[in-house]
Amino acid sequence: MVKPTNINSDYREEERLTCVLVLDTFNNYTNEIVSHTSLPLCLWPVDGRPLLDYTIHTLIRSGIQEIILLATSYSYEIRSYIMNSHWLQTYPKLIRFIPCKEARSLGDCLKDLEQENIINNHFILLYGNGTLITNEKLNNLFNIHKENIKKDKNCIMTLVYRQLDSNHFEHPSYTDDQHLCIIRDANTYRLYDYSTEYLDRYEISLDLLEKPNVTIETLYCPLDCHVAVCSPDVLHLFKDNFDYSTINEFVKGIVRDEEIAGHTIYSYLYETGYFLSVHNLRLYMKATFDILRRWSYPLVPEIIASMHKQQLSTITNPTLPQIKLNDSYLSFYNICYPIIYDKHNIYKQGDIQLDRLSNIQQDVFIGYKSQILSGVCLRSSLIGQSCIIGKNTKIENSIIWNHVQIGENCIIKNSIICDNVVIRNNVQIDKECILCKNVIIGTNVHLNQHMTIIASNSITSTNVVDEIEIDEDISAPLKNVKRSNSKQRSSSTMSSEKSVSEKSISLSIEETITSNSDLVGIDGFGRQLSFISTHDDQTKPIEHTDDDDDDINDNDKSQLNAFDAWGYRIEPIENRDLSHDDEDNEIKPKQYRLSNLKKPSDQPSDIQSEDENSEIDDSEDPSSETGSINETNDVSEFQQEVIRTLERAYRQKLHMENIIVELNMLKPTYDVSPTEFDRSIVRAVFLLPFEKKISNSETTNYWNSLKLTMDQITQFILKNYMKITNEQSQISLLNGLDSICLKHIQPIGERIVNILNYLYENDVIDEQWILQWYENKQKKIENNELIIKPEEKIYYDKLKQFVEWLQNAESEDDDQDDED
Repeated sequence: MVKPTNINSDYREEERLTCVLVLDTFNNYTNEIVSHTSLPLCLWPVDGRPLLDYTIHTLIRSGIQEIILLATSYSYEIRSYIMNSHWLQTYPKLIRFIPCKEARSLGDCLKDLEQENIINNHFILLYGNGTLITNEKLNNLFNIHKENIKKDKNCIMTLVYRQLDSNHFEHPSYTDDQHLCIIRDANTYRLYDYSTEYLDRYEISLDLLEKPNVTIETLYCPLDCHVAVCSPDVLHLFKDNFDYSTINEFVKGIVRDEEIAGHTIYSYLYETGYFLSVHNLRLYMKATFDILRRWSYPLVPEIIASMHKQQLSTITNPTLPQIKLNDSYLSFYNICYPIIYDKHNIYKQGDIQLDRLSNIQQDVFIGYKSQILSGVCLRSSLIGQSCIIGKNTKIENSIIWNHVQIGENCIIKNSIICDNVVIRNNVQIDKECILCKNVIIGTNVHLNQHMTIIASNSITSTNVVDEIEIDEDISAPLKNVKRSNSKQRSSSTMSSEKSVSEKSISLSIEETITSNSDLVGIDGFGRQLSFISTHDDQTKPIEHTDDDDDDINDNDKSQLNAFDAWGYRIEPIENRDLSHDDEDNEIKPKQYRLSNLKKPSDQPSDIQSEDENSEIDDSEDPSSETGSINETNDVSEFQQEVIRTLERAYRQKLHMENIIVELNMLKPTYDVSPTEFDRSIVRAVFLLPFEKKISNSETTNYWNSLKLTMDQITQFILKNYMKITNEQSQISLLNGLDSICLKHIQPIGERIVNILNYLYENDVIDEQWILQWYENKQKKIENNELIIKPEEKIYYDKLKQFVEWLQNAESEDDDQDDED
């Protein structure tokens, strides 16, 4: 492995090649499981070293001169790993650690980084747990990004993907949470559309096909490397837009607002090389086995081990605080034992006991001081340090951590067994099970697939807390401070004391639970951790306390993802036969986007027909027959806020870009769906003159006031959110306008000709959508699906008048074209 010769040189800040690692998946399922182990996911063992080791090795090979680690939880564990590894001894200027105390999302982490004011040049961002395994050097990505900027000065980000060599559904590196469809220019690789939704078909805007010198190509489900080369402006955009909480939201927002903000995003597609971003448990297992199979060479166990110098478990470097490590980390921070590589990809770490009658087939790693007894069959598995595997046990495609005891005649397939687990005789464990720390599985127990067994409600440490940063002047960790788990990151900072006995430093607290003897046996200990609506056999709720209520509300939006810890897509609640009682205090993972799921997914448009809505409203409100409707009582608080925003923008003559940013910031504040957002925009535009009485000496009626606001700001608002090439948006605009006109015949409905003509002449709406929408409306009237009330006749007559004029104008244009 080539080592950079100048990594410790005193580069000027703006010249340093920087990489930012966000060490969190922000997936509630993964974080919940991780909270019952002793390590964050980025430090889980992979063939004798922590997962993060492989990423740091890659970055050093790539000539990266500064690595910034952003950690939302497990700050003490991650920082202890860095301080007790050889990284700071060999490369003292390489790694900078920043705890993000209150971060709930990637966007929050980048906002914290922006506040540090340390990024002044382009940087590589590794997100999705920040652990990338690749045998390619990444420094060329800086040059690629700079070339994109030369071609397009508005380029702020270059996303990195890997072309899959086979059908993505069959490729082992593909998991459901990587579903992606990209539309880009085949020549420049500029992104024009970006979707992570599961759709039967994807629509390409006609505008794209008509762009000069643009050749459109579609990338369907490339392998997402979770790598982005960013300009410093990216941090400012995350800070200014509160609705950007993920990379997906950021990219969609930039592409959508391109005409307003002027920013662009490009992509780069690797066609060769090994790439794997480890952000779920399935990919964690795949990374472990791929490294054993040497697909990631030169990132292989014996080379990685040879690069680590022997070191004690306590760092004595006078420039760094001395931190003693508890037993959970001895396997990582103690002496790095040499690894012997044998044929059939068999790796032996230091001194091991291997019975001559055991059967070690292929792709196996056996850790230091582990004992493999007679008749044991191992295939494609990792055995950690100080483990005992009993006679005639078969282990296949599984990962066994440290200090694990497995009895005789056991069968373990495709599972993860964490530290200090005891598995007694004749146990069978099916695929994708996780046994968390200190679990005991009794004799003759059979665990079905997809089970997560825990032995404590959480594993906390008395010496640390995520919110406490280790000060260089402190020689010992802090006392009486508990590490918050993944659902308690925003808890208030707990008090601490510097004076503490060394005994208390190494202690840990494990909240005991009631064991389920029916599941783990009478001689076992543990219970199942279940997530409602993850798998058919997991229907128990996650237990939580009253203190977590605020966190759960936020998690509904960001952390209770649509994918479980293994990367499988979770079936929506509305498609499952689950009861909807509110009496149980449960975390229901698919409800984080409940506002988007109020209507069936097969509905052809974003919103129901507004004329249907108006019928329902009129039938439920008797006062609607008199025409005296108080619109303020009908609209939501969010819509009123949009109206107030537009009013302020009109009176203060704000720039359009600032208005768009402010409206986008309202979306996460009020937690509205895209459909509700678009509907509120339409209603606010046409109700603004009506409710706020915007007028001057020359404006004495609704139409004049509306035209004033449309000329100055609101027509541009509609153009931004209701694209003229998007049928769904245009029909939504017409439905919204129709609903308002029917509720306010005086003064809005009677002005429908003026309004539609203005929208048509200013290219806010296209005639094809007007004619299509009107035709559908007429069919409902003919089929008696829509009844015209007497007071509505004036509106429909004027609407018909405009449509006939539009049709005649179109036929005249056709005749003129024929004559030409």
